[in-house]
Amino acid sequence: MIFPALVFAGVDPIMANATSSVITLPGGIASALVYRSGMTVSRKLFWILVLIGVAGGVAGSQLLLHTSSERFAKIVPYLMIGASLVFSFSGQLRRFAGAHTSGRNHSGLLYAGTLAISIYGGYFGAGMGVLMIVLFLIAANIGVQQSAGLRMWCATGVNTLAVAAFIAKGIIAWRVAIPMLICTLIGGYWGAHAVQRLTAETARRAVLVFAWTMSLWLLERSWK
Repeated sequence: MIFPALVFAGVDPIMANATSSVITLPGGIASALVYRSGMTVSRKLFWILVLIGVAGGVAGSQLLLHTSSERFAKIVPYLMIGASLVFSFSGQLRRFAGAHTSGRNHSGLLYAGTLAISIYGGYFGAGMGVLMIVLFLIAANIGVQQSAGLRMWCATGVNTLAVAAFIAKGIIAWRVAIPMLICTLIGGYWGAHAVQRLTAETARRAVLVFAWTMSLWLLERSWK
């Protein structure tokens, strides 16, 4: 939830979106590398989905770069509300997907869905991971852990090309990106220890309270 924090601090919404992508990219790469060692998805399917993710990320980032700050400021509250809904019902979505796996691969749905989610990821991105996991469960009959690993690689492909486009365009707020990147690395270490003292449900509720508070604040702000 770095994006709403940046907007709250007064950063232009498009710059905040691009900057949050830069800040979260290193953590995404690290997680993807951890997941790769235990990946059992076929090499062919793995690279097809990652490349689709890269293509979608490029398309989404270009779409963002051709959106005016005023229009994006009007759109983003609804994107945040959508992402908050995905987070709120992530457990139900995963259970639904797990209960509706057919044992067969639906390649058309898998590829088209990955592309659509990746375009969204390059444009905004919050909630992209949950949507990918649900898609992989339903369309490719991939287990939850494998889906989680695969979505990390696809998301990293989406974000890497998007970040490259944002840097080339010069819309990264480096004055806050670098300090926040350092803080996220430190906070990630200490935060992991803090979260271990909480129940999963308590941590989830804390995230949801913040997400919905920021979503409603952005919505109210867009009406002014």
